[in-house]
Amino acid sequence: MEKENVLEIEYQNVFDKIAVRIKKLDDDFFADGFYKEDVEKYNCSSEESPYNSEERVLFLGDDIIISDKSIYCYTQEKIKKIKEFVDFVNKKYGIPYRWRAAPHERFFCIYANGEVSTTQDDYGSYKESFYELGNYFKTEEEAQKVIDSKEWKEFWEKVRAGEIGE
Repeated sequence: MEKENVLEIEYQNVFDKIAVRIKKLDDDFFADGFYKEDVEKYNCSSEESPYNSEERVLFLGDDIIISDKSIYCYTQEKIKKIKEFVDFVNKKYGIPYRWRAAPHERFFCIYANGEVSTTQDDYGSYKESFYELGNYFKTEEEAQKVIDSKEWKEFWEKVRAGEIGE
């Protein structure tokens, strides 16, 4: 599944070094921090600058600092490490991209009786509710997979048993 980047870096050559700074850093990702195993693997951390509460800083190893407000210069070798780290972060922590039909394009949804149907997205509040709920699929097969899933069956079993909605 395609993912949206949570971290993007921009680079620029400056004399014999490369200047780097954070171009994009997802707020939720920054607030949650790294998993313990990633901290150990990359010796990395994220925190607000002690000098500027608006500045967000990533530390990589003992000698690489990347900021969204300050610019740091590194050798090509260190830039390679930074790029590998950014790729790793986006692969592991990236936000799954949710498909949305273009206006007047069709999408599939599941009605209360468990039937898959197709409808046109007019971007009105009613169709928006399908999207926000997650009852919004690009293909009929995607919707059918949900209906056939164990979670779908267990959810409705709990509703019938009165375990949900009390």
